[in-house]
Amino acid sequence: MSLLNTVRLQPPRLRPVRIAGAALALAALPTLALMGCGSKTRADDSSAGTAATVQSASPQCASAVALAFGQVAEHIYKEFAGGRVVGPAVRRLQSSPALIAAVQSGDPAAARAALRPLIHGQLARVRVTAGGRTLAEYGSAEAVAPVTAPLRNAAGNTIGTLVASEQGARGYVDTVGSFVEAYVLVRAGSQQLGGTTRQAPNTLPNSGEVSFGGRRYSVYSFTGSRFPTGSLRVYVLAPDPSASACGHTNAETVANTIGGAAVNIYRDEQSGARARAVVGDFERSRSFQQAVATGDTPATEAAIVAFFRTRLHVVRVRATLGGRLVADVGGPHVLAPTGGRVRDARGRVVGHFLLSVQDDLGYLILSHRFTGAQVLLRQGTRQIMGNLTPGPASVPDRGEVVYRGVHYQAYSFMAQAFPSGPLRISLLIPPIPGS
Repeated sequence: MSLLNTVRLQPPRLRPVRIAGAALALAALPTLALMGCGSKTRADDSSAGTAATVQSASPQCASAVALAFGQVAEHIYKEFAGGRVVGPAVRRLQSSPALIAAVQSGDPAAARAALRPLIHGQLARVRVTAGGRTLAEYGSAEAVAPVTAPLRNAAGNTIGTLVASEQGARGYVDTVGSFVEAYVLVRAGSQQLGGTTRQAPNTLPNSGEVSFGGRRYSVYSFTGSRFPTGSLRVYVLAPDPSASACGHTNAETVANTIGGAAVNIYRDEQSGARARAVVGDFERSRSFQQAVATGDTPATEAAIVAFFRTRLHVVRVRATLGGRLVADVGGPHVLAPTGGRVRDARGRVVGHFLLSVQDDLGYLILSHRFTGAQVLLRQGTRQIMGNLTPGPASVPDRGEVVYRGVHYQAYSFMAQAFPSGPLRISLLIPPIPGS
């Protein structure tokens, strides 16, 4: 992709997107009995393809499961195409006087220098062009959902074009695969740009069924855009679920499947790779460990605040020494705590800490945008937060809820508030065409 006079910046390797424990018995929640699939169990693994021993679902149910997973994949794609991250990032680039001056003068080196501090690790790919010539290029991975915007000078005249993608194809499929029990593929014609399996056939139907590796899959697909131009198609291949995953109606099956994705989002916030990495950072931090081990509250608070300033996804930390509270720093409405140990200079465990990488609002926004459901967070009868205000007076664990004339399917599960206590999360899934 390098062109004459193009300057390319190399971005850091992007992880699946996130918007910014104490054990929680989520295993008891009803989940889909899907085997050998999803981002954690790939068809490439030696254990994949093992035949299920339980009764298979009907084709109608399998299609409803694929529809639900496909809806999640499509919502996530739309979030990358114009959500909370890429929109502000593009506007930041458009409003940069240094970048505008570099484009106006046609200076690639100046365009590179102006672009570098503006990325903030939020974009996977950026291209700046003027007069049909590429001046600066950031990133090289295949990217999806590009946003194209004009670059204008002080007089309002268009002097160049900016194309930016928040996520690469690999990051996109990994993000979707973290929340749905299905294979996710991104293809442009016969070329696979990213995917959670390499075993799928070269040719896939846009809908219907496909078989490979000894298993049958229901297919959901939709079109998207490739960086910098061109089309692509996203395929979601859902393996036949067990009959126990099926509701009495397609709408119930869709709601149960989308609700399971919301549970996976919560689990990822509490015990996923990002949460584990942050716990490790605190356990390795000598300033934090020493401050807690000596019961020094001001020093502990200072160490925690330093983490807040350098790590985007830490929202609250609570440290104790021998059962005594040393410090508790962060926001009031926080969920999904996870825990770590405090050791003294001799390596002995003398205290503990709890932290959260997500607050209530962040989870609500993430779940709403990734699933399309209305999300309510409640403690007892009190609604802490929600997309609907005040929301229905009560929401069942499962079943139909009619609110303000809309017929929703409910999916509720128990989560954990910070530092302890139950938090009930309810999703109200609106009617989905085809379900």
